[in-house]
Amino acid sequence: MASLIATLTGGFLRTTGLLKRGRRAGPDFEKQIILSRHSAVPLPTRGMHQKLAVSHTIFEGRSVWTMAPKHTAPAAHMLYFHGGAYVAAPVGAHWNFLANLVGDHGFAITAPLYPLAPETHAADVTAFALKLYQHFIARHNGPFLIGGDSAGAGLAAAAAHAARDTGLPRASGLLLICPWLDVAANHPEQAGLEKRDCILTIDRLQQAGRLYAGDLPVTDLRVSPIHADWSGLPPILCFGGDDDILVTDARALKAKLPETEYIEGAGLMHDWLLFPFPEARDARRKIADFAAQVTA
Repeated sequence: MASLIATLTGGFLRTTGLLKRGRRAGPDFEKQIILSRHSAVPLPTRGMHQKLAVSHTIFEGRSVWTMAPKHTAPAAHMLYFHGGAYVAAPVGAHWNFLANLVGDHGFAITAPLYPLAPETHAADVTAFALKLYQHFIARHNGPFLIGGDSAGAGLAAAAAHAARDTGLPRASGLLLICPWLDVAANHPEQAGLEKRDCILTIDRLQQAGRLYAGDLPVTDLRVSPIHADWSGLPPILCFGGDDDILVTDARALKAKLPETEYIEGAGLMHDWLLFPFPEARDARRKIADFAAQVTA
């Protein structure tokens, strides 16, 4: 059963439609995305700069941010890809989540502002992710994790597959938070889940997925990694929420790869780890335990 604050938050968001407003699927969807590029992208806050070691670099013309403990050696390194349906930049909740992992559990986290659709498509985005992966491991000679949330989890999975297929050193662990692994968004259970989902809609996911795929079919392994061969990948920790349209993707991964460590939050929405819930604090502790285990 979900905590009181999670239950109230989910009910409020369902009633108001607050997070379902904004970009609507339809003929103007792509235009709305392009117009949104004129808005400022949330970045690590002044408070994060004060408490943590925050640095910024440019890789392949894209901003890459790193947050690490200020006065101690990192407990674990992670390359992290933010969510946003492949069309949107990170929001403040992403940076808060990462800052909590750094401040409370000693992670050092590298998070790129990777190319987005519709300006860039899956073939080039996954190529960027693989190049950054190579750059990251060249700078961090030791165990590390790769992970992400939602679309970012799908991109992290695609990068892990590409690294395996090109013979690059394997990450120690793969963290997938409410992963979007099949952009077709046509699972028969998703229509029923949509009534409870307070964040996502099927039509918006499908349109964003087609924009991201570009000339590739939506079943291409770079676009929808659920269709790939998952053997030979690092140990996986996956989170889902049963009030999330994308829980079907997390469950499909667990069915395909039973050794996946999968935690499903009852009564919890998409990306619930990014919200200030007790369940999210527990999940961050689980992530820290997982990192310690796989990097030992």
